[in-house]
Amino acid sequence: MSVSLAANQDEETDTETFQMEIDRDTKKCSFRSSQGTYWALVAHGGLQSTATQVSANSLFAVEWLGHKVAVKAHNGKYICAKKNGQLLAVSDSIGEDEQLILKLLNRPMLILRGENGFVCRHKNSNTLDASRSVYDIFTLEFSDGAYHIKGVDGRFWYVSASGLVCWDGEAPEAFALELLERRRLAIRAKDGRYLRGDRGGTLKGDGHAPSSAALWEY
Repeated sequence: MSVSLAANQDEETDTETFQMEIDRDTKKCSFRSSQGTYWALVAHGGLQSTATQVSANSLFAVEWLGHKVAVKAHNGKYICAKKNGQLLAVSDSIGEDEQLILKLLNRPMLILRGENGFVCRHKNSNTLDASRSVYDIFTLEFSDGAYHIKGVDGRFWYVSASGLVCWDGEAPEAFALELLERRRLAIRAKDGRYLRGDRGGTLKGDGHAPSSAALWEY
């Protein structure tokens, strides 16, 4: 998964581009540069892209904070962004400088598959099914740390007052993506609840936790 990490999306000097790889066992992440080397924790909380293989010092825990993330290194410290763009793992708690924007770079299209099947527009309504044998292709639009999800007809996803996820919105609604497992993500609505497939195969925006029904292959 190609991503960028930024302290401020308007400042190009604060941005790094890398491959984000999630470890199957620990669920921690490694960040691989275009040169093939990994971020590694070095002396005094420094970060250098020098590791040739993944080790404890090159695995990081990502904490999802709505439209931003916090990243904790092997020393138990959070990564913070300095004014010169340097990233250091020296913080004991999460403040403004420890909240970073994570942006997907190579996923303009979105196809989702849950534990019961693919996500597809319902044939006879404006809702979405989550248990189909065929899929619809949707488009991701990045916006200030969040994403708008749009169909081929230009209409947007939104969560209705009854908790159903609908596909025919005229205005975009912000969703947060959380990369929790290898090749699986969770999607949170603007009220913080997770999108999940219910037993009847309907996509709903009422999940309180990223359970198996709220994890999606992408």
